[in-house]
Amino acid sequence: MNDHAPEYTRRERIVLAAKLGVALLLVYLLAQFWLLERISGYVEIANCLRYGDLNGMQLLLYGIFVISPLSLAALILALEGRRCIRVLRIGQNPLPGAKVLRKTRFKYGNAARVQPTLLFAVLLVLAGFALWGSFQVEKINRMIPPCSSEQLLELEKSDD
Repeated sequence: MNDHAPEYTRRERIVLAAKLGVALLLVYLLAQFWLLERISGYVEIANCLRYGDLNGMQLLLYGIFVISPLSLAALILALEGRRCIRVLRIGQNPLPGAKVLRKTRFKYGNAARVQPTLLFAVLLVLAGFALWGSFQVEKINRMIPPCSSEQLLELEKSDD
């Protein structure tokens, strides 16, 4: 019995790298040329805008300090959660039949459960960071000056 997991072929690795590269390039281009352009104009007048009980600056800060870590945790969980739960359940890493990028020995028992346990610890840290961030938003919001007359003029121009 072979004690190493099957490896991707060179062609399969190139295809995987190309798909990942295209996806990352699209995310970068979307952020660079669409998202950042819209946010930069919004930031200048954000504290003048109201969304229920929150102003625009609070909304941005909650997005940065709370939504971002929770979104990252959700993405990691969506991509790796099932696999990690299976590894914890059967006690083998890599899973039977799973291909790997480089020569990897199978691990069994507690040695196999280390990686999934660390991944779930990272998820807990991200959730803790989001909780900490929610308190930081309240502190930062107290330091944001009220809406100035220049910002109100800018807001009126953008409404036209």
